Amino acid sequence: MPTDRNAESRLFISLMSGTSVDAIDVVLARIAGRVPAHPAAGAVRATVLRHVVHPWPKVLRSRILGLPNSPVEVAELCALHFAISRHFSAAVGRLLRQEGLRPRDITAIASHGQTVCHRPPLALSSRLLRRPGTRPGSTLQLGNVAVIATLTGIPTIGDFRAADMAVGGQGAPLVPLADKLLLTHATRTRAIQNIGGIANVTWLPPGRQPEAPVLAFDTGPGNVLLDGLTRWISRGRQSLDRDGAMARRGRVRERLLAGWRQHPFFRRRPPKSTGREEFGAAQISGLAMDAGGYSPSDLLATAAELTAWSIADAYQQFLPTLPEEVILCGGGANNSDLMRRLVRRLRNLGCRRCARIDTLGIPNQAKEALSFALLAAATLDGVPGNLPSVTGARRAVRLGVIAMP
Repeated sequence: MPTDRNAESRLFISLMSGTSVDAIDVVLARIAGRVPAHPAAGAVRATVLRHVVHPWPKVLRSRILGLPNSPVEVAELCALHFAISRHFSAAVGRLLRQEGLRPRDITAIASHGQTVCHRPPLALSSRLLRRPGTRPGSTLQLGNVAVIATLTGIPTIGDFRAADMAVGGQGAPLVPLADKLLLTHATRTRAIQNIGGIANVTWLPPGRQPEAPVLAFDTGPGNVLLDGLTRWISRGRQSLDRDGAMARRGRVRERLLAGWRQHPFFRRRPPKSTGREEFGAAQISGLAMDAGGYSPSDLLATAAELTAWSIADAYQQFLPTLPEEVILCGGGANNSDLMRRLVRRLRNLGCRRCARIDTLGIPNQAKEALSFALLAAATLDGVPGNLPSVTGARRAVRLGVIAMP
Protein backbone atom coordinates (compact mmCIF):
# COMPACT_ATOMS: atom_id res chain seq x y z
CA MET A 1 0.00 0.00 0.00
CA PRO A 2 1.67 3.28 -1.04
CA THR A 3 2.08 5.93 1.64
CA ASP A 4 0.39 9.30 1.31
CA ARG A 5 2.54 12.08 -0.13
CA ASN A 6 1.74 14.28 2.87
CA ALA A 7 2.13 12.01 5.88
CA GLU A 8 0.92 14.67 8.28
CA SER A 9 -2.42 15.34 6.60
CA ARG A 10 -4.52 12.81 4.70
CA LEU A 11 -7.99 12.92 3.17
CA PHE A 12 -10.37 10.01 3.69
CA ILE A 13 -13.92 9.40 2.51
CA SER A 14 -15.95 7.34 4.94
CA LEU A 15 -19.20 5.51 4.18
CA MET A 16 -21.56 4.57 7.00
CA SER A 17 -24.98 2.94 6.85
CA GLY A 18 -26.36 1.74 10.15
CA THR A 19 -28.89 -0.74 11.46
CA SER A 20 -31.82 1.49 10.56
CA VAL A 21 -30.76 1.62 6.86
CA ASP A 22 -31.98 5.23 6.71
CA ALA A 23 -29.28 6.51 4.35
CA ILE A 24 -25.55 6.46 3.73
CA ASP A 25 -23.60 9.06 5.68
CA VAL A 26 -20.71 10.15 3.45
CA VAL A 27 -17.95 12.06 5.21
CA LEU A 28 -14.87 13.76 3.81
CA ALA A 29 -12.37 13.85 6.67
CA ARG A 30 -8.90 15.26 7.13
CA ILE A 31 -6.70 13.22 9.47
CA ALA A 32 -3.54 14.90 10.73
CA GLY A 33 -0.84 12.71 12.19
CA ARG A 34 -0.36 8.97 12.36
CA VAL A 35 -2.44 6.72 14.57
CA PRO A 36 -0.16 5.72 17.47
CA ALA A 37 0.41 2.11 18.45
CA HIS A 38 -0.65 3.00 22.01
CA PRO A 39 -3.66 5.30 21.57
CA ALA A 40 -3.50 8.52 23.57
CA ALA A 41 -5.79 11.52 23.53
CA GLY A 42 -4.60 14.26 21.20
CA ALA A 43 -2.11 12.04 19.34
CA VAL A 44 -4.02 12.45 16.09
CA ARG A 45 -6.54 15.03 14.88
CA ALA A 46 -9.57 14.30 12.72
CA THR A 47 -11.75 16.98 11.15
CA VAL A 48 -15.02 16.64 9.21
CA LEU A 49 -14.65 18.74 6.06
CA ARG A 50 -17.94 17.75 4.45
CA HIS A 51 -20.85 15.52 5.35
CA VAL A 52 -23.60 14.58 2.91
CA VAL A 53 -26.47 12.12 3.14
CA HIS A 54 -26.99 9.73 0.25
CA PRO A 55 -30.50 8.17 0.46
CA TRP A 56 -31.09 4.51 -0.22
CA PRO A 57 -33.56 3.86 -3.04
CA LYS A 58 -36.81 2.62 -1.49
CA VAL A 59 -36.74 -0.74 -3.24
CA LEU A 60 -33.12 -1.45 -2.27
CA ARG A 61 -33.77 -0.36 1.33
CA SER A 62 -36.75 -2.71 1.56
CA ARG A 63 -34.66 -5.60 0.26
CA ILE A 64 -31.96 -4.91 2.89
CA LEU A 65 -34.43 -4.59 5.76
CA GLY A 66 -36.09 -7.83 4.74
CA LEU A 67 -32.90 -9.90 4.96
CA PRO A 68 -32.37 -10.69 8.66
CA ASN A 69 -35.73 -12.33 9.34
CA SER A 70 -36.64 -14.04 6.08
CA PRO A 71 -35.17 -16.90 4.03
CA VAL A 72 -33.09 -15.51 1.18
CA GLU A 73 -31.78 -17.28 -1.89
CA VAL A 74 -28.02 -17.13 -2.39
CA ALA A 75 -28.57 -15.43 -5.75
CA GLU A 76 -30.49 -12.59 -4.06
CA LEU A 77 -27.75 -12.13 -1.44
CA CYS A 78 -25.14 -12.09 -4.19
CA ALA A 79 -27.05 -9.50 -6.23
CA LEU A 80 -27.57 -7.30 -3.14
CA HIS A 81 -23.84 -7.47 -2.35
CA PHE A 82 -23.03 -5.87 -5.70
CA ALA A 83 -26.01 -3.49 -5.76
CA ILE A 84 -24.92 -2.07 -2.40
CA SER A 85 -21.33 -1.80 -3.66
CA ARG A 86 -22.45 0.22 -6.66
CA HIS A 87 -24.59 2.49 -4.49
CA PHE A 88 -21.66 3.14 -2.15
CA SER A 89 -19.49 3.93 -5.19
CA ALA A 90 -22.08 6.36 -6.55
CA ALA A 91 -22.13 8.15 -3.19
CA VAL A 92 -18.36 8.61 -3.38
CA GLY A 93 -18.56 9.87 -6.97
CA ARG A 94 -21.16 12.45 -6.02
CA LEU A 95 -19.01 13.79 -3.15
CA LEU A 96 -15.92 14.04 -5.37
CA ARG A 97 -17.86 16.08 -7.92
CA GLN A 98 -19.33 18.36 -5.28
CA GLU A 99 -15.92 19.06 -3.78
CA GLY A 100 -13.99 19.30 -7.05
CA LEU A 101 -11.69 16.47 -6.00
CA ARG A 102 -10.00 13.73 -8.02
CA PRO A 103 -9.59 10.13 -6.88
CA ARG A 104 -5.86 10.64 -6.43
CA ASP A 105 -6.56 13.37 -3.85
CA ILE A 106 -8.05 10.78 -1.48
CA THR A 107 -5.80 8.49 0.57
CA ALA A 108 -8.50 5.83 1.00
CA ILE A 109 -12.20 5.11 1.38
CA ALA A 110 -13.37 3.61 4.68
CA SER A 111 -16.47 1.52 4.02
CA HIS A 112 -18.33 0.15 7.01
CA GLY A 113 -20.57 -1.86 4.69
CA GLN A 114 -24.20 -2.68 5.37
CA THR A 115 -24.60 -5.12 8.26
CA VAL A 116 -27.19 -7.77 7.45
CA CYS A 117 -26.23 -10.32 10.12
CA HIS A 118 -24.22 -10.02 13.32
CA ARG A 119 -23.94 -13.04 15.62
CA PRO A 120 -21.44 -12.44 18.45
CA PRO A 121 -19.76 -15.33 20.26
CA LEU A 122 -22.13 -16.94 22.71
CA ALA A 123 -21.46 -19.21 25.67
CA LEU A 124 -23.65 -22.28 25.25
CA SER A 125 -25.30 -23.77 28.30
CA SER A 126 -24.46 -27.31 29.36
CA ARG A 127 -28.20 -27.82 29.84
CA LEU A 128 -28.60 -27.50 26.08
CA LEU A 129 -25.55 -29.48 25.04
CA ARG A 130 -23.82 -32.63 26.19
CA ARG A 131 -20.64 -30.56 26.23
CA PRO A 132 -20.70 -26.89 27.18
CA GLY A 133 -18.85 -24.63 24.80
CA THR A 134 -18.97 -21.42 22.82
CA ARG A 135 -20.68 -20.61 19.55
CA PRO A 136 -18.05 -18.80 17.44
CA GLY A 137 -18.95 -15.30 16.37
CA SER A 138 -19.77 -14.37 12.79
CA THR A 139 -20.77 -11.20 11.00
CA LEU A 140 -21.72 -10.14 7.48
CA GLN A 141 -21.50 -6.66 6.00
CA LEU A 142 -22.50 -6.33 2.35
CA GLY A 143 -20.65 -4.01 -0.01
CA ASN A 144 -17.57 -5.43 -1.73
CA VAL A 145 -14.42 -3.35 -1.25
CA ALA A 146 -12.90 -4.52 -4.55
CA VAL A 147 -15.96 -3.30 -6.46
CA ILE A 148 -15.89 0.07 -4.67
CA ALA A 149 -12.14 0.50 -5.25
CA THR A 150 -12.47 -0.38 -8.94
CA LEU A 151 -15.47 1.86 -9.61
CA THR A 152 -14.08 4.86 -7.70
CA GLY A 153 -10.38 4.52 -8.48
CA ILE A 154 -9.58 4.89 -4.76
CA PRO A 155 -8.05 2.31 -2.37
CA THR A 156 -10.87 1.02 -0.19
CA ILE A 157 -10.77 -0.48 3.29
CA GLY A 158 -13.72 -2.44 4.67
CA ASP A 159 -14.84 -5.60 6.48
CA PHE A 160 -13.53 -4.15 9.75
CA ARG A 161 -15.31 -6.50 12.15
CA ALA A 162 -14.12 -9.91 10.94
CA ALA A 163 -10.54 -9.86 12.26
CA ASP A 164 -11.67 -9.07 15.81
CA MET A 165 -14.13 -11.98 15.67
CA ALA A 166 -11.40 -14.28 14.36
CA VAL A 167 -9.61 -13.88 17.70
CA GLY A 168 -12.72 -14.36 19.82
CA GLY A 169 -14.01 -10.79 19.94
CA GLN A 170 -17.54 -9.50 19.58
CA GLY A 171 -16.62 -7.56 16.43
CA ALA A 172 -18.28 -4.56 18.07
CA PRO A 173 -18.25 -1.87 19.14
CA LEU A 174 -15.28 -0.62 17.13
CA VAL A 175 -15.65 3.15 17.53
CA PRO A 176 -14.01 3.25 21.01
CA LEU A 177 -10.54 3.65 19.45
CA ALA A 178 -11.73 6.92 17.89
CA ASP A 179 -13.53 7.87 21.09
CA LYS A 180 -10.32 7.48 23.08
CA LEU A 181 -8.25 9.44 20.56
CA LEU A 182 -10.71 12.29 20.09
CA LEU A 183 -12.97 12.54 23.13
CA THR A 184 -11.00 11.73 26.27
CA HIS A 185 -11.27 14.56 28.83
CA ALA A 186 -8.17 15.49 30.84
CA THR A 187 -9.80 15.26 34.26
CA ARG A 188 -13.37 13.90 33.88
CA THR A 189 -14.73 10.42 33.40
CA ARG A 190 -16.86 10.44 30.26
CA ALA A 191 -19.43 8.18 28.68
CA ILE A 192 -19.99 8.54 24.93
CA GLN A 193 -23.56 7.34 24.41
CA ASN A 194 -24.42 6.56 20.81
CA ILE A 195 -28.06 5.88 19.98
CA GLY A 196 -28.36 4.50 16.48
CA GLY A 197 -30.54 1.54 15.62
CA ILE A 198 -28.69 -0.17 18.46
CA ALA A 199 -27.39 1.89 21.40
CA ASN A 200 -23.83 1.57 22.66
CA VAL A 201 -21.68 3.27 25.27
CA THR A 202 -17.95 3.97 25.51
CA TRP A 203 -16.67 4.60 29.05
CA LEU A 204 -13.52 6.76 28.96
CA PRO A 205 -11.30 7.23 32.02
CA PRO A 206 -9.72 10.69 32.37
CA GLY A 207 -6.61 11.47 30.34
CA ARG A 208 -4.62 11.69 33.58
CA GLN A 209 -5.11 7.90 33.86
CA PRO A 210 -3.67 6.77 30.48
CA GLU A 211 -3.25 3.17 31.60
CA ALA A 212 -6.87 2.70 32.68
CA PRO A 213 -8.73 0.48 30.18
CA VAL A 214 -11.57 1.77 28.01
CA LEU A 215 -14.84 -0.13 28.35
CA ALA A 216 -17.56 -0.22 25.71
CA PHE A 217 -20.54 -2.40 24.82
CA ASP A 218 -24.00 -2.35 23.29
CA THR A 219 -26.62 -1.37 25.85
CA GLY A 220 -29.58 -2.67 23.80
CA PRO A 221 -32.11 -1.13 21.41
CA GLY A 222 -31.71 2.47 20.35
CA ASN A 223 -34.08 3.52 17.60
CA VAL A 224 -34.66 0.08 16.13
CA LEU A 225 -37.79 -0.78 18.12
CA LEU A 226 -39.20 2.76 17.90
CA ASP A 227 -38.74 2.83 14.11
CA GLY A 228 -40.07 -0.69 13.63
CA LEU A 229 -43.16 -0.03 15.75
CA THR A 230 -43.80 3.22 13.87
CA ARG A 231 -43.71 1.33 10.57
CA TRP A 232 -46.07 -1.29 12.00
CA ILE A 233 -48.49 1.28 13.43
CA SER A 234 -48.55 3.35 10.22
CA ARG A 235 -48.59 0.26 7.97
CA GLY A 236 -45.39 1.42 6.33
CA ARG A 237 -46.41 5.02 5.70
CA GLN A 238 -43.97 6.38 8.32
CA SER A 239 -40.44 5.15 8.92
CA LEU A 240 -39.90 6.93 12.26
CA ASP A 241 -41.68 8.86 14.99
CA ARG A 242 -40.03 12.18 14.19
CA ASP A 243 -38.80 13.95 17.34
CA GLY A 244 -40.87 11.47 19.37
CA ALA A 245 -44.08 13.37 18.60
CA MET A 246 -46.38 10.35 19.01
CA ALA A 247 -44.50 8.92 22.00
CA ARG A 248 -44.73 12.29 23.76
CA ARG A 249 -48.52 12.08 23.69
CA GLY A 250 -48.56 8.58 25.16
CA ARG A 251 -48.43 7.08 28.61
CA VAL A 252 -45.84 4.53 29.71
CA ARG A 253 -47.59 1.24 30.48
CA GLU A 254 -45.57 -0.08 33.42
CA ARG A 255 -46.79 -3.68 33.20
CA LEU A 256 -45.86 -3.79 29.52
CA LEU A 257 -42.48 -2.19 30.24
CA ALA A 258 -41.77 -4.69 33.01
CA GLY A 259 -42.34 -7.56 30.60
CA TRP A 260 -40.07 -6.08 27.93
CA ARG A 261 -37.31 -5.52 30.50
CA GLN A 262 -37.03 -9.30 30.95
CA HIS A 263 -35.13 -9.68 27.67
CA PRO A 264 -32.00 -11.74 28.52
CA PHE A 265 -29.66 -9.34 26.69
CA PHE A 266 -30.06 -6.75 29.43
CA ARG A 267 -28.61 -9.13 32.04
CA ARG A 268 -25.74 -10.36 29.87
CA ARG A 269 -22.38 -9.05 31.04
CA PRO A 270 -19.94 -7.22 28.71
CA PRO A 271 -18.26 -7.71 26.38
CA LYS A 272 -21.50 -7.88 24.46
CA SER A 273 -23.03 -6.68 21.23
CA THR A 274 -26.37 -7.13 19.54
CA GLY A 275 -28.36 -6.32 16.42
CA ARG A 276 -31.58 -7.03 14.54
CA GLU A 277 -31.22 -10.72 15.35
CA GLU A 278 -32.30 -9.91 18.93
CA PHE A 279 -34.12 -6.60 18.42
CA GLY A 280 -35.53 -6.90 14.92
CA ALA A 281 -38.77 -7.81 13.17
CA ALA A 282 -39.55 -10.80 15.40
CA GLN A 283 -39.08 -8.72 18.55
CA ILE A 284 -41.20 -5.89 17.13
CA SER A 285 -44.02 -8.33 16.29
CA GLY A 286 -43.84 -9.65 19.84
CA LEU A 287 -44.01 -6.15 21.31
CA ALA A 288 -47.00 -5.34 19.14
CA MET A 289 -48.79 -8.52 20.21
CA ASP A 290 -48.05 -7.79 23.89
CA ALA A 291 -49.54 -4.30 23.50
CA GLY A 292 -53.10 -5.62 23.40
CA GLY A 293 -55.52 -2.70 23.31
CA TYR A 294 -53.02 0.03 24.13
CA SER A 295 -53.00 3.10 21.91
CA PRO A 296 -50.17 3.62 19.38
CA SER A 297 -48.91 6.57 21.43
CA ASP A 298 -48.79 4.43 24.60
CA LEU A 299 -46.93 1.71 22.73
CA LEU A 300 -44.30 4.16 21.47
CA ALA A 301 -44.00 5.90 24.84
CA THR A 302 -43.33 2.53 26.47
CA ALA A 303 -40.75 1.58 23.81
CA ALA A 304 -38.98 4.94 24.26
CA GLU A 305 -38.91 4.37 28.01
CA LEU A 306 -37.41 0.91 27.42
CA THR A 307 -34.52 2.44 25.46
CA ALA A 308 -33.90 5.08 28.15
CA TRP A 309 -34.17 2.51 30.96
CA SER A 310 -31.84 0.02 29.24
CA ILE A 311 -29.08 2.64 28.87
CA ALA A 312 -29.32 3.83 32.48
CA ASP A 313 -29.60 0.26 33.78
CA ALA A 314 -26.46 -0.76 31.85
CA TYR A 315 -24.57 2.13 33.45
CA GLN A 316 -25.60 0.95 36.91
CA GLN A 317 -24.83 -2.70 36.25
CA PHE A 318 -21.67 -2.64 34.20
CA LEU A 319 -19.69 0.63 34.24
CA PRO A 320 -16.71 0.77 36.66
CA THR A 321 -17.91 4.18 37.89
CA LEU A 322 -20.77 6.40 36.84
CA PRO A 323 -19.54 9.04 34.39
CA GLU A 324 -19.28 12.67 35.41
CA GLU A 325 -20.23 13.65 31.87
CA VAL A 326 -22.33 11.94 29.19
CA ILE A 327 -21.86 12.91 25.54
CA LEU A 328 -24.91 12.02 23.43
CA CYS A 329 -24.72 11.19 19.73
CA GLY A 330 -26.45 9.20 17.00
CA GLY A 331 -29.88 9.59 15.45
CA GLY A 332 -31.58 9.16 18.82
CA ALA A 333 -29.97 12.39 20.03
CA ASN A 334 -32.29 14.20 17.59
CA ASN A 335 -35.38 12.77 19.33
CA SER A 336 -36.21 15.30 22.06
CA ASP A 337 -38.75 12.99 23.73
CA LEU A 338 -36.22 10.15 24.00
CA MET A 339 -33.53 12.56 25.23
CA ARG A 340 -35.87 13.93 27.92
CA ARG A 341 -36.49 10.41 29.23
CA LEU A 342 -32.82 9.43 29.11
CA VAL A 343 -31.41 12.62 30.65
CA ARG A 344 -33.89 12.36 33.52
CA ARG A 345 -32.74 8.81 34.29
CA LEU A 346 -29.03 9.68 33.97
CA ARG A 347 -29.35 12.66 36.29
CA ASN A 348 -31.16 10.49 38.80
CA LEU A 349 -28.06 8.28 38.76
CA GLY A 350 -25.84 11.28 39.52
CA CYS A 351 -24.43 12.10 36.05
CA ARG A 352 -23.93 15.84 36.40
CA ARG A 353 -23.69 16.89 32.76
CA CYS A 354 -25.28 15.64 29.55
CA ALA A 355 -24.37 17.30 26.24
CA ARG A 356 -24.63 16.60 22.52
CA ILE A 357 -21.44 15.75 20.68
CA ASP A 358 -21.89 18.83 18.47
CA THR A 359 -20.77 20.92 21.46
CA LEU A 360 -17.33 19.29 21.11
CA GLY A 361 -16.98 20.28 17.46
CA ILE A 362 -17.95 16.96 15.88
CA PRO A 363 -21.20 17.01 13.85
CA ASN A 364 -23.55 14.47 15.36
CA GLN A 365 -24.59 12.65 12.19
CA ALA A 366 -20.98 12.45 10.96
CA LYS A 367 -19.47 11.04 14.14
CA GLU A 368 -19.66 7.31 13.37
CA ALA A 369 -18.39 7.72 9.82
CA LEU A 370 -15.50 9.84 11.15
CA SER A 371 -14.68 7.01 13.57
CA PHE A 372 -14.35 4.52 10.72
CA ALA A 373 -12.12 6.94 8.81
CA LEU A 374 -9.79 6.78 11.81
CA LEU A 375 -10.00 2.97 11.80
CA ALA A 376 -8.99 3.01 8.12
CA ALA A 377 -6.07 5.28 8.97
CA ALA A 378 -5.02 2.86 11.72
CA THR A 379 -5.11 0.00 9.21
CA LEU A 380 -2.85 1.90 6.80
CA ASP A 381 -0.54 2.85 9.66
CA GLY A 382 -0.19 -0.79 10.71
CA VAL A 383 -1.88 -0.23 14.06
CA PRO A 384 -4.52 -2.50 15.69
CA GLY A 385 -8.00 -1.00 15.56
CA ASN A 386 -9.76 -3.11 18.16
CA LEU A 387 -9.52 -2.68 21.92
CA PRO A 388 -9.56 -6.14 23.58
CA SER A 389 -10.86 -4.58 26.82
CA VAL A 390 -13.93 -3.62 24.78
CA THR A 391 -14.58 -6.53 22.42
CA GLY A 392 -13.23 -9.40 24.50
CA ALA A 393 -10.77 -10.40 21.76
CA ARG A 394 -7.76 -12.44 22.81
CA ARG A 395 -5.43 -9.81 21.38
CA ALA A 396 -5.31 -6.53 19.49
CA VAL A 397 -5.37 -6.99 15.72
CA ARG A 398 -5.16 -4.87 12.61
CA LEU A 399 -8.65 -4.50 11.15
CA GLY A 400 -10.03 -4.44 7.65
CA VAL A 401 -9.38 -5.63 4.12
CA ILE A 402 -7.57 -3.30 1.70
CA ALA A 403 -8.61 -3.34 -1.98
CA MET A 404 -6.60 -1.46 -4.58
CA PRO A 405 -8.19 0.06 -7.72
